[in-house]
Amino acid sequence: MQESSASPPPTFFLPLWARIALACFMFSVAALTMWNGFFRFDWVLFLCLGLFYLVNAQRQKGEAQKAYFSKPRTIISLALLIAVVVAALRNLHFLLLTK
Repeated sequence: MQESSASPPPTFFLPLWARIALACFMFSVAALTMWNGFFRFDWVLFLCLGLFYLVNAQRQKGEAQKAYFSKPRTIISLALLIAVVVAALRNLHFLLLTK
């Protein structure tokens, strides 16, 4: 019997139903925050988190780092995480420094 050269599907930390549920929750919170104040941009954090839960792909066993970080899904996931951190820092700044 020959071994299959196809790589196994990626395994995720959360099961599919949990990732979809978290993404839907984040999208609904983003929509409510948009409704409350679109130009305050508090909704960007929740929108990026929802997209991250849908796009994120974990690294497979035996996969080289260069191959993992060259995938478009990984690049988009990292960009979304950077946007989440920036949005969280912005919200923290306004929470602590503006009254």
